[in-house]
Amino acid sequence: MAKMAPVELRRLAVVGARARLVELKSEMASLVRAFPEIGRAGGATAGAVVVRRAKPGRKTPMSAAERREVSERMKKYWAGRRAAKSAKK
Repeated sequence: MAKMAPVELRRLAVVGARARLVELKSEMASLVRAFPEIGRAGGATAGAVVVRRAKPGRKTPMSAAERREVSERMKKYWAGRRAAKSAKK
């Protein structure tokens, strides 16, 4: 396949995206005709139950003692990694 200039490639991508958008809008219209309740304002969320997921990570900040324990544990971990690396050589 011949190489295309980035400008031409982008132009063709835009043409394809527009065509796909027309297809999607047509599909949406047919779905709304089949299920009129989803086309009403607020209809999609009126009967839906929203489930919020908890954010990952710690819920409370670490105390100084916890930070110290983590620090000691990681120092030991990395010392072991360095020792293993130097043993391989």
